[in-house]
Amino acid sequence: MTECLSYPSIAEASPNFDDLIVAFASMEGDMVDQHFGSAQGFYVYSVNSHSAQLLTSQSFAAAAQDGNEDKLKPKLRWLVGADLVYCGSIGGSATKQLISLGITPVQVKGGPDVDELLESIQAQLAGEKAFWLQNIINQKTKSSVGNFAEMAEEDWDEE
Repeated sequence: MTECLSYPSIAEASPNFDDLIVAFASMEGDMVDQHFGSAQGFYVYSVNSHSAQLLTSQSFAAAAQDGNEDKLKPKLRWLVGADLVYCGSIGGSATKQLISLGITPVQVKGGPDVDELLESIQAQLAGEKAFWLQNIINQKTKSSVGNFAEMAEEDWDEE
């Protein structure tokens, strides 16, 4: 695995707001092989049509798939700032909580390879985007325009 820095949340690791920030629930970082709620690791990439760069990763303690909502809190808190989260499976409550944070969960079966998923995302970013991906990009654009408007209204102190 490439060495990467640890951050309190993904939002603090994202250097480029235009890039798609994609997290993968994975033990080793090579394939999506974890249920969201009991995931012991997430690997996060900054992705655009030309590159995919590992930003950070985070390990979590082993947790049972028991419906205990408290085990989701540290994961949800850390994932703030991600646009997509790929996982092997995910429950309804976790799905709702991710969506409320502006994060789109993507459930994939069969332990797909992270590199192949990254290539697929990049190909879509470079060409015709799937409906769900276009929606995410539209939300990011709307968010960045809103953030810029807020900053423009603030008083600026020039020294």
